[in-house]
Amino acid sequence: MNFYKESCPQAEDIIREQVKLLYKRHKNTAFSWLRNLFHDCAVQSCDASLLLDSTRKTLSEKEADRSFGMRNFRYLEDIKDAVERECPGVVSCADMLVLSARDGIVAVRSLILTFFYCLFLLLFFWGRIQTDLTLGGPYIPLKTGRRDGRKSRSDVLEQYLPDHNESISSVLDKFAPIGIDIPGVVALLGNTISPFLFTAISKCLHST
Repeated sequence: MNFYKESCPQAEDIIREQVKLLYKRHKNTAFSWLRNLFHDCAVQSCDASLLLDSTRKTLSEKEADRSFGMRNFRYLEDIKDAVERECPGVVSCADMLVLSARDGIVAVRSLILTFFYCLFLLLFFWGRIQTDLTLGGPYIPLKTGRRDGRKSRSDVLEQYLPDHNESISSVLDKFAPIGIDIPGVVALLGNTISPFLFTAISKCLHST
């Protein structure tokens, strides 16, 4: 925590204010930030490699099949622009991605989404949960100082994130190396926050 105390002390405040502004304009932003966090941090590390574009030879994580439905990357660009105006070239995209997801969930008054996010943070990060009475969810202090990745490959993402039709043993095998046990897998994957994507898991629930 406080990695930018000297180089950009206002960084987290800028990110928080941008998140509030974007959430007021576009209520679905918190859902996008939550999924961005999961897809980025569950694949090797929280390095913002999810945000990199494909090259002529390599398909990026962002454009992989298992990133289907991900959107609103432009809002992270808005946050980055605001931070860069105050502290150019100081704050990493990886930190912006993590902090925006944290602050986005604080702004949401959804018990299911808040629980999902808190569980994910507790599995990946170490921090003391504090209650923010002015917004919707708990505030979790996070360490900063992450470095941005320079490579992004869709095949690497597929090694770490299970597909919707994989067996439970395969799912457990993929999450075990990053410290997520059976109860954690159930909590992370056993719900959906979007009725439109429910068809992706309906066959698993109603197999014939």
